[in-house]
Amino acid sequence: KRIAVGDPKAVPVGVYAKAYLEKLGLWSAIEPKIAAAENVRASLAVVEMGNAEAGIVYKTDAAITQKVKVALEIPAADGPKIVYPVAMIKDSRHAEAAKKFLAFLGGKEATTVFKRFGFIVLD
Repeated sequence: KRIAVGDPKAVPVGVYAKAYLEKLGLWSAIEPKIAAAENVRASLAVVEMGNAEAGIVYKTDAAITQKVKVALEIPAADGPKIVYPVAMIKDSRHAEAAKKFLAFLGGKEATTVFKRFGFIVLD
């Protein structure tokens, strides 16, 4: 009846969901059932509270709750490529701290944490 998803006009998960559903030729049928939320966690909460029968969220967000069940996982090869880039600002007032943070993010400890929470770490 209702499918919770981040607002497809403004929220990345909604943009990705819409693109994927358009690729499958399903968007026009599903769009009237969309319960647009302000972000992915809000979408998850809508489903947890029973205000939507389904939701489209990131795997990493679905993993934080016991109140919902993952019914379908979109294979990475079929879905949109989702990346979280990081960079240091050229004129940063905290250049040394930024360099240390970037080094940490590229290190073994951070990679272990990212993987533990379901993220795929690119080399």
